[in-house]
Amino acid sequence: YHRRGEQGARNDDRSPQGKQQEEEMNALEEQLLREAVGDAKPDLCIRSGARIDAGRWWRRTPVWLCIVGGDLVMLAVARRRYIEKVAISDCTASRYSHATGELIIAPAENLRFNRFKLTPREAIPLLARINPGSLGRTLQNQ
Repeated sequence: YHRRGEQGARNDDRSPQGKQQEEEMNALEEQLLREAVGDAKPDLCIRSGARIDAGRWWRRTPVWLCIVGGDLVMLAVARRRYIEKVAISDCTASRYSHATGELIIAPAENLRFNRFKLTPREAIPLLARINPGSLGRTLQNQ
């Protein structure tokens, strides 16, 4: 049920039926996001299926992808904190891989993690803001 993704992120399915579950950030995640972006409100926050080692011994921590202004913020928090911020203008080659079910953030080569398990429904709003050209005409109109 778990599959090891590239660059050390672990991906998992949302549910046995593959349906998206509505999730909200916990207080630590919200605090870390505020520390990174200040009082700016995120335009979009999605919890990816990627899980990383953030210091919990019994399980891995999910990674959140947030669009705040002109930046993409990736964060996870437990005993350790993981946060990276990259300008959307540096993610112009980002795409969704239907074969693996992952959003690939590219060409931002300095990112620790750049592959995130997402359903197509979750990836479309992110790609619409990061790289609209990768969606194709029919998906952009929906």
